Amino acid sequence: MSKYSPNRTMSGQAMIVLTAIISLLVLFVVGIFSYEVNRLELVRTQLRSATEAASLAAAATLASQDNTDPTAAHEQAIQTALDTFSKNSVCGISLANAVLSGTDEDSPSANNSSIFIEFLDPNNNNQPVAMGNPAGKIVRITGALGALPSFGNFLGLGNVPIRTTASGGVPDLDVVLCFDVSGSIDDQTPVSVVRRQWNGDAATGRIQYIIPNTDAGCRAGATANGRLYDIFGPQPTGSAIQALPPQNLGQANEGVNRWTLNFSEEAPPSGYTDARGLRGTNNTGSPPGNYPPSTVRTGGSQTFTDLVVNIDGRLAFGGINTPDGYSFPDIATVVEAARGNLENNTVFTSSRANRGVPASVVPRAGYRAKYLELAKLNQHPIKEAQEAAAEFFTIMNTNTVGHFGLICFTDAGGSSPSTVVNNYNVDASYRNANQGGTGSFPNPLIALSPTIGNTKYDQIIDVLPTTTATGGTNIGDVLNRAVDQLSTNSRTGSKKAIVLFTDGQPTVAGPLSSNEWTNARMAAQRARAAGIPIYSIGLAQVPEIIPGETAILNDTNSNPSSGGVSGIAGYGGKFFLVTDVNDLRKTFENIARQLVQLVHA
Repeated sequence: MSKYSPNRTMSGQAMIVLTAIISLLVLFVVGIFSYEVNRLELVRTQLRSATEAASLAAAATLASQDNTDPTAAHEQAIQTALDTFSKNSVCGISLANAVLSGTDEDSPSANNSSIFIEFLDPNNNNQPVAMGNPAGKIVRITGALGALPSFGNFLGLGNVPIRTTASGGVPDLDVVLCFDVSGSIDDQTPVSVVRRQWNGDAATGRIQYIIPNTDAGCRAGATANGRLYDIFGPQPTGSAIQALPPQNLGQANEGVNRWTLNFSEEAPPSGYTDARGLRGTNNTGSPPGNYPPSTVRTGGSQTFTDLVVNIDGRLAFGGINTPDGYSFPDIATVVEAARGNLENNTVFTSSRANRGVPASVVPRAGYRAKYLELAKLNQHPIKEAQEAAAEFFTIMNTNTVGHFGLICFTDAGGSSPSTVVNNYNVDASYRNANQGGTGSFPNPLIALSPTIGNTKYDQIIDVLPTTTATGGTNIGDVLNRAVDQLSTNSRTGSKKAIVLFTDGQPTVAGPLSSNEWTNARMAAQRARAAGIPIYSIGLAQVPEIIPGETAILNDTNSNPSSGGVSGIAGYGGKFFLVTDVNDLRKTFENIARQLVQLVHA
């Protein structure tokens, strides 16, 4: 029988107490450790939210800005990301002191933060590209924070760097621009109407260049200098006359102000042989080199032979000298340069241009090309429309993962990059003698491509400046072709849109209806069935065109029989009425923003 031992009992109790204390300490340490782990995970979660917000804000900035410079676009996206990130806090730690880092492995000091930003190419397996590379359409951000554990000193833990990554992308967008190049698209061009005629015999005669409104007896209100539309006074749908070939000058007697183009072939001035009338042939069989008739058979104060662009940009030509040595001191020189009679001494003499232009004008190769170059710079509003459309594509190419198509249209839309309109340079009335010659004028279609990365941007930018004014306005045909392009050539999952630019209203029908307006509305119904919105820009150069243009393009009436094409197509498409050509750029920019908003919906 054992005896009771007080010492042994106390020893056991001490062990129990010690074990309990150790257990409590372990539980305390484990609890603290668990707390720190959970807290750091919360830090990571909140840091991820701040990083995601920054990446999405940067992507939205990249997608919606009106910037054509990729470097500037990336810089703005970076600044937006930093501003957004800095407005957040993580577990009570403010990110206001965040800085840009040069690495995705940054380790900020305690309670400090940073972000590392890079741009990825979605068409190349999301590979990083240099800032300013237009292929960089995805914004990837790595956020970093120096997190100091709450009980770090007790546990012997120092600063713990926490990093998280998030990406924001810009949308895939397939868009086709329908671009009006009908005859009226140059109606605001400053031009001069001229009657070129002979005033004497071979020995003493000279060519006269008469501005008809200076004639005695010219009817009140007539003017032969100024904007093409104002001179000829056509219907509100615009003038069929063009400032540059194909000029279609035979339509001069169809407007409110009726002019008569002289087509007659006159007897030659005394002493010359085989001389013919306006742009007639000389003894080589073809112009240039032609000289004018001795009289104007049709007569009348509004009879003319030439229409030229005032290449100095004024309503009445005042003269211009170019830096490369071409001199245009008066309207006579402009007329002869446009005819090709200043290219060399032979043609200068045979055309008798030497009997018309000032003695200071010396013939040289390239005079006609220089005239055409300067004339295109003063061709309005097609010049502004081309520039605004090019900027639109540049904005979209810089800021979105966009694929693009372009369809130019006159009597019909283009069908290929090489589509041309064959027409007489001056007028069809020259066809029997072939005096005016013919030309092939671009009316291209640049097809949308479903191939990843094949944006067609470069092809469109190259071809836009080559387009020229000619023909009527077939809105139904071009919309129909645009729907075909987006239905067959768009990328899987992309958002689609049509942008229609016109300065008029439908004047040509087919293929969907024999009525011009019904034809356009039926094409809009096809767009609606395909889920494609139409963004319409109506340029109204004169107030009289506004009612008709608004009626056919508006977005407020969706009735398929009486509505506007934007309203009929639906899906958020908008109509923009532009009455000042200088607002075209802003309108195209506005549509670029509208399209980006559309794809975020």
